[in-house]
Amino acid sequence: MWTAWYVAALSVVAVCGIPQETNTVLRVTKEVLSNAVSGTLQQSDALHSALREVPMGVGGVPYNDFHVRDAPPTNGHQLGGNYKYGHIETNDNTAQLGAKYRYGEILESDGRIRDLGNGDYRNAENAYGSHRGHGRYRSAEGAATMGRLHRRELRPGEIPPGVATGALGPGGLLGSGGMLAADGILSGQGGLLGGGGLLGDGGLLGGGGILGVLGEGGILNTVQGITGLRIVELTLPRVSVRLLPGVGVYLSLYTRVAINGKSLIGFLDIAVEVNITAKVRLTMDRTGYPRLVIERCDTLLGGIKVKLLRGLLPNLVDNLVNRVLANVLPDLLCPIVDVVLGLVNDQLGLVDSLIPLGILGSVQYTFSSLPLVTGEFLELDLNTLVGEVGGGLIDYPLGRPAMAPRKKMPELPPMGDNTNSQLAISANFLGSVLTLLQKQGALDIDITDGMFEELPPLTTSTLGALIPKVFQQYPESHPLTIRIQVPNPPSVTLQKDKALVKVFATSEVLVSQPNDVETTICLIDVDTELLAMFSVEDDKLMIDAKLDKTSLNLRTSNVGNFDVGLMEVLVGKIFNLAFMPAMNAVLGSGVPLPKILNIDFSNADIDVLEDLLVLSA
Repeated sequence: MWTAWYVAALSVVAVCGIPQETNTVLRVTKEVLSNAVSGTLQQSDALHSALREVPMGVGGVPYNDFHVRDAPPTNGHQLGGNYKYGHIETNDNTAQLGAKYRYGEILESDGRIRDLGNGDYRNAENAYGSHRGHGRYRSAEGAATMGRLHRRELRPGEIPPGVATGALGPGGLLGSGGMLAADGILSGQGGLLGGGGLLGDGGLLGGGGILGVLGEGGILNTVQGITGLRIVELTLPRVSVRLLPGVGVYLSLYTRVAINGKSLIGFLDIAVEVNITAKVRLTMDRTGYPRLVIERCDTLLGGIKVKLLRGLLPNLVDNLVNRVLANVLPDLLCPIVDVVLGLVNDQLGLVDSLIPLGILGSVQYTFSSLPLVTGEFLELDLNTLVGEVGGGLIDYPLGRPAMAPRKKMPELPPMGDNTNSQLAISANFLGSVLTLLQKQGALDIDITDGMFEELPPLTTSTLGALIPKVFQQYPESHPLTIRIQVPNPPSVTLQKDKALVKVFATSEVLVSQPNDVETTICLIDVDTELLAMFSVEDDKLMIDAKLDKTSLNLRTSNVGNFDVGLMEVLVGKIFNLAFMPAMNAVLGSGVPLPKILNIDFSNADIDVLEDLLVLSA
């Protein structure tokens, strides 16, 4: 019975329909969450998954809008855009600068195209209501009178009559043959805008000139010509966490990214500092597990350096590449946060796993309510279930609540300045563990002569020296068996700096007769008080108890009444030297602590408070 306790085995605990009661509370600071994320990044391949080629055409839909927007149309030829390098959507003709309409056509505000030469508008010849060919002119006075009588407001897009027949007319400033026309000083061969001119092709500021680098094939277009971008290195991020009361956490990952790529002017070597920020909400899913869910993720770019084989590119191109990466990197780096938080969520889910409590049962921690987020810590309320192998729960056998009233979980003390994790265990939980041991008979023991060298000989002669009636009935020495049983669950009381365990046991004294016949001499009730001490080893709470005092009561006797006080010394030795080592051997297997966020309580400070055991690490 005693040695079997060391064998590990799993058991199935039915938890459906069990009231959610908090008997264990875990508090963690932002440092614990930060370490959990950092550890996950180190141990997982989340960063390695980001070392890949940047897909062409990404960046059209912001990361935070992917669930509400449709993907934009793209031909995949431009990084973050819809047009391939060197292609600009031009107008249907070049008759008018910057528009796709013929000379004399005006786009109305309602979207219609009006022709200045149709019947709705006067043409240049009859602008004043007469024909130039007839040579009829008015004096200035008459013209002024006519203008005042017939003046009207111009329609949208209408060219004033004087301008239509003057500057834009044949021979006018902008008309055919005019100074600014095709053959004028601005556009003619050798003109300001013409071939070889100041701004023309081959000119000082034209294509191939000083500012030609900003035109087609120039530096300005290298961004649109970037291809084959590939993330080749991603340093281990520096993680920082800020708690958002009532919401969750604000997560920041600072990293350096190295990207290689190609452009029209050579191979690119891009180094950029990135700060990935995410607002994360703490929720609970339908199964009752807490989940960290990203509400928004952004990337802030720091120092960016773009190198070519010929050296550093100008700051202008740095800014252009910066805009492209700002559009692309969220789609590539924010999924890393998704992966990491998914792994952290898996760690939170481990709390619910069944943990063997020897071969007799198991311990299972479940979340009893939505975690609490304050500005100082994250608090997780746990309901610890202790179950028997193949049976029901200890606290609620066969689904019926225990009859004895249970104390509520007391308030936790404030966390110390140097404390990052705080685990509070109620006396109810500790009592459930001892109840499991009692129900499975793990606290029962038969003690025979010679089993423990420290005890005096357990014979009728030894007992007869204390109680003469035993010697009278058994003049010859016969071996004795002391059968100790614990019929009721032990109780645990936690007080300031003191943990007390009360165990009620019965001690039956039997004498062995020839032919293996055992006869009861007496049955004694033994009330014991044990002092419990706690430690942590291998993620388990270790309990070590020592006998404080005993109280005896004679229930039955087959040798007549006697003063049971005469047996106090002997019974005290039996309990202290036999029962307690056996009980501590059982407790030595330890009580499993919740496995969550890689918290280590091995060197924790342990405080015993009123109805509460607190571990601080």
